[in-house]
Amino acid sequence: MKIAWVKKLFRILYLAPIVLVVSLLVTTLFIYFVVVVDIYANTEKLSDVNPSINAYCEKIALNPKFTKGPVVFRVDNGTLFSRLDLFISGKSLSGYSPFFIFPHHRTIILSKELLKMDKTILTYMIAHELGHIQGGLKHFGSSRKMENYANDFATEIVKTKP
Repeated sequence: MKIAWVKKLFRILYLAPIVLVVSLLVTTLFIYFVVVVDIYANTEKLSDVNPSINAYCEKIALNPKFTKGPVVFRVDNGTLFSRLDLFISGKSLSGYSPFFIFPHHRTIILSKELLKMDKTILTYMIAHELGHIQGGLKHFGSSRKMENYANDFATEIVKTKP
């Protein structure tokens, strides 16, 4: 009877880490799916919203320092990112590039407020987000390192900081 109890204990100890890893993977995939669906459901293509600003943004992305290819610009209509940032930092995001969610896509999501701002600010924000895409996952980690790289990249593109 003692041997059966020990075997049962070893089986539980053997299966517990496997169940934990599978649960984490399923949870991670679910969260990824929710975020991707949220981004597509709560954004729209900038070319559909304002074709002239879209053309302006695409022209900035054609800078030879940006080597990652064509970029898709979208307008945020209330994604989880924008709502959570408003809750966490107390201000809304002007723009972001979810390169860590879409490593194979080059997407920049802009707020409606940013589209109404001065072209200098819009240019710098686009260049900054292009810097995040250009840096990619090699700069993923320290937010200071990522932001410094994106700022330096933007400064190279626009030659002045606003």
